[in-house]
Amino acid sequence: MSAHHTVISPGKAAEDAAPHAKSGTGGPAGVEIVNFPQILYTRSFGDPDMLFVPLLDATREAYDMVERLSSHGENRANAVMLSGMHLASALLRDSSFSLIARGQSHEHVYTVDLGAGTLHVNTRLYASVIRRTSLFKVEIVGKIAGGPFVVRNPMQGSIITQVEEEKLRQPGYFASTLAQECLRVQIEKERVGRIEETIGPALHEEVRFTIAVGGNKVPVALRQKEAGAPWEIIDGRIQEWVGTLTPEVEKNLKSVTNFIKELFAQK
Repeated sequence: MSAHHTVISPGKAAEDAAPHAKSGTGGPAGVEIVNFPQILYTRSFGDPDMLFVPLLDATREAYDMVERLSSHGENRANAVMLSGMHLASALLRDSSFSLIARGQSHEHVYTVDLGAGTLHVNTRLYASVIRRTSLFKVEIVGKIAGGPFVVRNPMQGSIITQVEEEKLRQPGYFASTLAQECLRVQIEKERVGRIEETIGPALHEEVRFTIAVGGNKVPVALRQKEAGAPWEIIDGRIQEWVGTLTPEVEKNLKSVTNFIKELFAQK
């Protein structure tokens, strides 16, 4: 880490935001640093279009400190603790931040886990698409070291979209582009759902379940259009065909479905 101290400047991000972005209202937020005893609170600059980029940069510097201390022989747990204190000090150098007790709810919540190397944002987005206006919650999760961020539905755990970091750094991106994209995905899912309700009876059999992939919950559907036909694998997030079951796997699936059928037959 360089000798200088990082200072968070959310106000600068707000000035650079696009004029039409609703993020100009700011809003309160809590920043939780895992294993740090208190929450860092800002009353006015919590909106992601204001805080996300400067917080990510400061968090990345703290994470680099963890890696450097560890490489010099420091116990990793101690390195994480020291780097977390460094990050908290950097935030508190901005007059918009103060320390408060844990346990309070906030409009925007940022969770920094230096041990796991992740930044997690829980926020609300507002969008208007095709005469429909919605205010909805999303989770945004990514690696501090770099790479794409995943946007999820916090209620279902399903992935809405994946966004590269450079896009998240664009002024007003959260309030404009990301919000509209998330609402469009929701509208499309509802449209597909209505289509499925219409064509559902035409399917011979269907099995739905959710699997964990890389820490995310992914809805999956297995569909057989008619008796003896191959079982198709459908990505439930976007209703896209991704493959078919092999004959060996089909036998295992048949064992499971027959077992369940017998249970229902005995009721």
